[in-house]
Amino acid sequence: ESSIGTPLEQTEITVRYFGQVDVVIGTQPSGQGHETSFAQVAADWLGLTTDKIQIIVGDTDVVKVGGGSHSGRSMRMAGTVIVMAADELIEKGRKLAGHVMETSTSDIVFSDGLFNVKGTDLHINWFELAEKSEKIELPEDLQGGLSVTISNEMNTPVFPNGCHICEVEVDPETGAVELVRYAAVDDVGRAINPMIVHGQTHGAVVQGLGQAMVEACMNDPETGQTLSGSLMDYGLLRAEDVPLFKVALNEVPSPTNPLGIKAGGEGGTTSSPAAFINAVVDALRGYGVTDLKMPATPFKVWQAIHDTQE
Repeated sequence: ESSIGTPLEQTEITVRYFGQVDVVIGTQPSGQGHETSFAQVAADWLGLTTDKIQIIVGDTDVVKVGGGSHSGRSMRMAGTVIVMAADELIEKGRKLAGHVMETSTSDIVFSDGLFNVKGTDLHINWFELAEKSEKIELPEDLQGGLSVTISNEMNTPVFPNGCHICEVEVDPETGAVELVRYAAVDDVGRAINPMIVHGQTHGAVVQGLGQAMVEACMNDPETGQTLSGSLMDYGLLRAEDVPLFKVALNEVPSPTNPLGIKAGGEGGTTSSPAAFINAVVDALRGYGVTDLKMPATPFKVWQAIHDTQE
């Protein structure tokens, strides 16, 4: 599927003299690891370590614009606008460094977090520059010191893709289905943090399998009363219900953005229900079963077997 979501994203990056870089962004993490992945992007571009980067989200008094987290958009939209803002911040830093060190901007070269004066051993780092900028009068085009705000709109879709394979064993006497093996290979474009992507894949696969295996919202047809309103009545998979997954990445960078990102948050949820149901139907092929509606509970599987025998 294509991944676009809300096309507008904005970030504000500010260098603080006390050794911190604030990155304000409009996405909202709920376990995806934005605080880590976004910090990696900003740190890499600015020549800093990730412990110097503070990702700020969620507070609308601070975050003025943002597209939120949905549709596999966050890493691509946020990563792109962070890179754009970092480039502009570096350019502003070159001008500030030239002003502070009383030399031409054309003589300032940025490398590994330092602004160096060509042909000399003179240099200044981000935080020294931020401190000096607060103590001197700045020309109009450098007002605000080491802080930039950038908005970006992206409407070009990307197409994350992959292959998920599921193996099951079915007991025809009871309809019980055991998930034996599960493997997945996903192309998320460039993976900024592969471990986080793998974690998202694991969680998403289990979420999708839950829909395919046990989860169902049940209502009383007479009263409309919810019958599965608590975890005593609503099925959720536990760790013991699934095998160890084999997951891998096939990284094919997207040409649509500077980081080559596609998306990785939804591959597990979209693939695992189909893989599981296809595996169950394949196991029941000998009984003439050609279709099975989710969730494939033991009763539904048993019923499907016996319906074809009548």
